[in-house]
Amino acid sequence: MIVNHIFSKRQSIATYTIQELSSLIKSGQVKLREVNKLHVRAIKKYILENVLTEQIYIPPMVANVDSLGTDKPKELTIIDGNQRLRAFCQIEEMGCRAAKSDNEEEMKKGYKLLHFVMNTEVAIQLFEGLSKEDADQLYIDLNTKGKKVALSKRIAFDSRKELNVITNTILKSNKQLKLAGVEIEKRAVVRPTNKKLLSLSHLRQIVAIFLTGKMIYRPNDDYYDTHLEAQEYIKLINRWFHELFRLYPAERIGDFNESVIANYPLLVSIAYYANNGLEQFSLEERKQELVQRMRRLNNVDFNRLNPVWKEFKGTARLGFYYLSNDKETIEKLVSWLENQGR
Repeated sequence: MIVNHIFSKRQSIATYTIQELSSLIKSGQVKLREVNKLHVRAIKKYILENVLTEQIYIPPMVANVDSLGTDKPKELTIIDGNQRLRAFCQIEEMGCRAAKSDNEEEMKKGYKLLHFVMNTEVAIQLFEGLSKEDADQLYIDLNTKGKKVALSKRIAFDSRKELNVITNTILKSNKQLKLAGVEIEKRAVVRPTNKKLLSLSHLRQIVAIFLTGKMIYRPNDDYYDTHLEAQEYIKLINRWFHELFRLYPAERIGDFNESVIANYPLLVSIAYYANNGLEQFSLEERKQELVQRMRRLNNVDFNRLNPVWKEFKGTARLGFYYLSNDKETIEKLVSWLENQGR
């Protein structure tokens, strides 16, 4: 084990099998802080979902030790990684129970979990002789100073979440949407200066409406059922954008000087109006009904100067009217669209 002098503290890095760490925890040689049960559960879910494909990536943990020598320490105080270690211990217990199951699939998964526990090594960065104050400050720095991964990168690189994969595919392949514009660099589209139709976050929320049937959707909510294949959702969403740009040309739809659809609450209301109650239907049934609903809006005046928009909650500012982005306003907009489409 190589030991380096960094500033006034010596540090090193060592690898431990999960089984080895689990045994050290049970014997009290590894000390953990209090853990967040929801975070532990999320880590376990991540492991269970990916253990069969062996696509599990765990960043190094950080620990304090009394002394660094030639052998890796057996007594550690974990500074960062407590939730991960607790999840590992619970995974081992789950594997033992599942391996004894009478159900063949459960037994197979149990042995896979035990193989993972016995053969997977995780890295721990070791600091020698930190005081409690230093250890606490290091924990705070590790969890507050790191740069959060940008939404555009999470969507582009996350191949596991169907929501991100579909959003990324739509973003890259829909030529009309590219013409209308998607703001990737900034988190918000500031009107009227920015004439792009929507932000990347807004695009993902619209994709989520197609997947979940929910009007108000939280992107970190992974618990929803889908009824179509990813490619079918992509076809459906592309068709919706095609119909949307029939209502207002793609090259001008994001210009708030003329288009009220550049008001995001109205855009998301149109998406929900087109999908409401259809999430369990087949692709062809949904597509047919979606087209019919969108074309019933052909006679709606989507110019921002249409006085009807001021009947909905919003804020007037510098000659523009901004619809409120809240559940009540969106529900009223959806009801209004449904009445127009009859």
